[in-house]
Amino acid sequence: MTRLRILHTTHYRYSQPVKDGVSKARLMPCEDGRQHLLNFELNTHPLAALWEDRDAFGNAFHTIWFPNPHAELIVEAESLVETNDRESPTANRKAMERTALVDVTQSHAEWLMETAYCRFLPDVCQMAEHFDFKKGGWEEILRLSDRLYRTFDYEENVTAVHSSVQEILTVGSGVCQDFAHLMAAILRVSGVPARYVSGYIPCDGSLRGSGASHAWVETWLPRQGWKGIDPTNNTAITPCYVKIAHGRDYRDIIPFKGVYRGSASQELQVTVDVQVIPQRRT
Repeated sequence: MTRLRILHTTHYRYSQPVKDGVSKARLMPCEDGRQHLLNFELNTHPLAALWEDRDAFGNAFHTIWFPNPHAELIVEAESLVETNDRESPTANRKAMERTALVDVTQSHAEWLMETAYCRFLPDVCQMAEHFDFKKGGWEEILRLSDRLYRTFDYEENVTAVHSSVQEILTVGSGVCQDFAHLMAAILRVSGVPARYVSGYIPCDGSLRGSGASHAWVETWLPRQGWKGIDPTNNTAITPCYVKIAHGRDYRDIIPFKGVYRGSASQELQVTVDVQVIPQRRT
């Protein structure tokens, strides 16, 4: 087992005081067969009212209300997570039983659909023609990850947070969000259920995209269930990956967004620190 401590800080500065701010935060790691949330704290300055709820995909989120005027907003989410080497067989078996008697196009319809981020462009369809996922299964998915990793460069600031797969195809580079959207689009157009995942990886420099929220893909395979793959780093998901939420694309699981009353401009700074906690040997 691996233990990781995550500190995610969101810091807004406003040109003048604002009030009646309402934000939605997806910052709490999920509980599933691969990871266990040992502790989670969400602290805000100024103090705010918090409500925890679940979205349509089962992801936890917090609604945060800041009624009083403020010129600065800080939200700190601190998590302690324990991950396993592999997903619990029981958890995956239950998921497979739910879809054993239902056609995959019905049971996973939302994970097969085209979205504004995961567009089924001609280039996407052309790339999909080079893979036989029904025959090759997981090996073909690994081959797709390798293809994306070798074809496209990892480069920050060449795409934006609202970029679709069109941008990475045009520019030839992007960040983890772009790699994940492109891989999900290729899988879906091929009839393979795929969902976009948000989470964290360690800040030790061993993986591309550390020091910020990370994104990867989970794909559904018959008799295997959901399996995670990170095309940005060309690797299957390891115990160093901490999952927050999954959705059809980035828009479904934005880590932090909100509105406020006022005409102020804003500056945003986000810092993420993820550290693996050494385990004592007995």
